[in-house]
Amino acid sequence: MNINARRNGLRVVIVGGVAAGASAAARARRLDESARITVVERGPDVSFANCGLPYHVGGEIADRSRLAVHTPESLSALLDIEVLTHTEVTKIDRKRKVLEVRGVKTNSCRELAYDRLILAPGALPLRPPLPGVGDPRVFTLRNLQDMDRIKAAVERAESALVIGGGFIGLEMAEQLRRTACAVTLVEAFDQVLPPLDPEIAAPVAQELRAAGVALVLGDPIAGFAEDSGRLTAELKSGRRVQADFAVLAIGVRPESELAAAAGLELGARGAIKVDRFMRTSDPDIYAAGDVVESFDRLTGTPMNLPLGGPANRQGRVIADHIFRPETARPYPGHLGTAVVRVFDLVAGTTGWSEKRLRDAGRAYRATVVTDHQHAGYFPGATPLTVKLLWSPEDGKLLGAQVVGADGVDKRLDVLAAALAGGLTIDDLAELELAYAPPFGSARDVVNTAGFAAQNVRDGLVRTVDSPPEGYAVLDVRPVEAVTTSPVPGAVNIPYAELRSRLGELDRGRSWLAVCALGKTSYFAARVLTQAGFEVVGLAGGLRVRPQATAKRAEGDVNDLPPKPMVKSFLAVETATGTMTLDCTGLSCPGPLLRVKAACETLRPGAELAVTASDPGFANDVEAFARSTGLELLGVERTKGVVSARLRRPAVPIRGGAGSNASLGEPRRKGATAVVFSGEMDKVMAALVVANGAAALGGHVTLFFTFWGLNALRRGQPVATSGKSFLDRMFGRMLPRGLEALPLSKLNFLGAGRRLMKHQMASKGLPNLPGLLGAARLAGVRLVACTMSMEAMGIRPEELIDGVEFGGVADYLESAERSGTNLFV
Repeated sequence: MNINARRNGLRVVIVGGVAAGASAAARARRLDESARITVVERGPDVSFANCGLPYHVGGEIADRSRLAVHTPESLSALLDIEVLTHTEVTKIDRKRKVLEVRGVKTNSCRELAYDRLILAPGALPLRPPLPGVGDPRVFTLRNLQDMDRIKAAVERAESALVIGGGFIGLEMAEQLRRTACAVTLVEAFDQVLPPLDPEIAAPVAQELRAAGVALVLGDPIAGFAEDSGRLTAELKSGRRVQADFAVLAIGVRPESELAAAAGLELGARGAIKVDRFMRTSDPDIYAAGDVVESFDRLTGTPMNLPLGGPANRQGRVIADHIFRPETARPYPGHLGTAVVRVFDLVAGTTGWSEKRLRDAGRAYRATVVTDHQHAGYFPGATPLTVKLLWSPEDGKLLGAQVVGADGVDKRLDVLAAALAGGLTIDDLAELELAYAPPFGSARDVVNTAGFAAQNVRDGLVRTVDSPPEGYAVLDVRPVEAVTTSPVPGAVNIPYAELRSRLGELDRGRSWLAVCALGKTSYFAARVLTQAGFEVVGLAGGLRVRPQATAKRAEGDVNDLPPKPMVKSFLAVETATGTMTLDCTGLSCPGPLLRVKAACETLRPGAELAVTASDPGFANDVEAFARSTGLELLGVERTKGVVSARLRRPAVPIRGGAGSNASLGEPRRKGATAVVFSGEMDKVMAALVVANGAAALGGHVTLFFTFWGLNALRRGQPVATSGKSFLDRMFGRMLPRGLEALPLSKLNFLGAGRRLMKHQMASKGLPNLPGLLGAARLAGVRLVACTMSMEAMGIRPEELIDGVEFGGVADYLESAERSGTNLFV
């Protein structure tokens, strides 16, 4: 049926295409073949995939034509509607129900009558009035033409600047990095993905850096200038960042000027107010998509949400209400479900975030858990972190966030459906989700999150986001994990040993139990609670909240250089074969320990191919190769799985100055040091050197004599008998253990020591107990001089476990064997 033949049909004019407008047009035609439908679009394209624009810039969507869902001709033919492109609506005459339209190319004007009007003009990218923002090298991204301009700029550029770390900004940064551009991303907030909570957004920042994107956080853009022919971004702090071009991705604003001029009611932020059937303040005018102020599905509060999914559904609601009002279903409101992929990581959110709940003054509880996306024993298991926000009154879900390498969208969709259905944490615990080893676990991470929330609600454990004032920290991770990433000032008792070592803990103190993922610390908290201790757990564990016990110095986040893109494997053929090792599903230090054991059996020329899902394994395996004289042939990351290939050289090559440190034998044989000083900073220096020498595979001995013996003393007094008066006096006057050692300078009766410990902890630097634990694990010999012990009245039982006892001959033999001798 030709549109001109529909003389008596309802005249529906739609301003704007893409998601909301095209959806309304398609649904309207399906409901009424007699309707006279006209779509008016200012640009040349009426229906295109605007969410796919960044992916064509980066070449991931190679064929540009695939972004054009419909051409004006194909949409007109498919729906038998009138499509007017390059046509701008300049005025709405509500009394006469007439639009004034102008041809963009011809500048000719005419009138277009309507019975029902649908406004779907979308939103405009924010372009604030900053100095230099009009520079032609400063782009925004809204349509195919913007995309073409950015893509053309990429072809002649070596560097790019992205302003804004939201969803679009991250997609642009990822895709620009794919083009081999050097990319810097600037975000005004102190985290990427500001709508998400910090512990969920932090892994995304790490992923960006790992892929070579330089991050500048907490420093808003102040303007643009030109310096030596290059575009220069000037930040509020005074910092200057140069690039060949920039993309502004700092948000959008509703394009509601036409509605405002027509007298339609707008919301507080300039979006068009609509009711639940998407009607504006004029009952014959509807609006949908990025331009409208709808409402939050959970609370009913006004909300503008520029997302494609809601826009598409709103267009359908409008058509239903126009043509079938008796059966039309109202729009239920927004949940705000959104997801983004950033290289090998995916993050998403639905419902309310903790920040929104806190700012709104709403009562809530937060639960964070980490588990694998499928059975841990099945190859390719990678960590998945889920955060739940729920009501303490009735357990109803208020919001959720998920981050991980795989399976994020599946869990996010489940949680969005749970929110829409008003489910509680009890319902989440009992959800029956699809399970087979390649797809999930018998207890899915969503179930685990529900269980963890139940434990908190039922009073089985109290969790905190950071250490409460005055609490001592109990680290229940294995010794191997503690030595690689110690918690400053923490007491380490592995969970497996906790029940038998409760006597080592002060019952008069309150304790914070920590572990990597929060699960083991919960187990520990249950043991301690039932033993009468006051204890809380760190929500989500140290992986989720790495700064909870050791905060980075302010500003450091912007000073970290981006890591280079990971290396690809070299094509190496070996006659002796390759050993394969699957360490996916294992947490640190599990993968490294298994690699170490496997490499001990490698023959010269043989290779080891290993896969692991622990996020820190990429760095660990490089350090391991350097310290053991193995060749690291390559490291790759794919969807959260790190694949590394190691080879034992057929002929060891001794490393020299400028040589590849990962080839051949270690360059040093080890070290021997006399630790004469009993001062904190000097003992720390000795331990740092010892750990470094041990990492290079050498034989290391620390020979403690006179005041240095104080570093080996136990922190608590040990009952002894038969000591002389002077021996007892020495014991009382001298520092007892590592924590009591003074500084060599500026000690100030212990105040300087405490200040130095705080300074090191705030910067995430290792502490003395951590360094000592690492040295013992690495096989460093701790030898106490027996002559000095006798002189100072120190008995063997007063020293920590694992100390050997020797004299001058032991020291001289060790020095000769190591080839390096130090005096501290």
